[in-house]
Amino acid sequence: MNDSNTFKDIERPVLLQFSAAWCGPCKMLAPIINQVEQKIKEIADVRRLDVDQESSLSVEFSVRSVPTLILLSKGGSIYWRHTGLISEKELMQKIESLI
Repeated sequence: MNDSNTFKDIERPVLLQFSAAWCGPCKMLAPIINQVEQKIKEIADVRRLDVDQESSLSVEFSVRSVPTLILLSKGGSIYWRHTGLISEKELMQKIESLI
């Protein structure tokens, strides 16, 4: 997944979760992302990216701190981004506003 064109031709929205194994807030966000993924699996995809392993994508998306969530619309354009913790309700509202 280190190809810079990975998300240019996506056919449905993708939620990117940039995190790190050493990040406490990332661990707190993980169950929220898991719940959201179950709710949106028919309409969107979720990709979990470790910033230490996917450094080129972290640079490409200008991720400077974790956790960072980026919601891509069809075609790979950034629709929304958020750094830090977020509630399941808020995240679902953002995803639903794109769909």
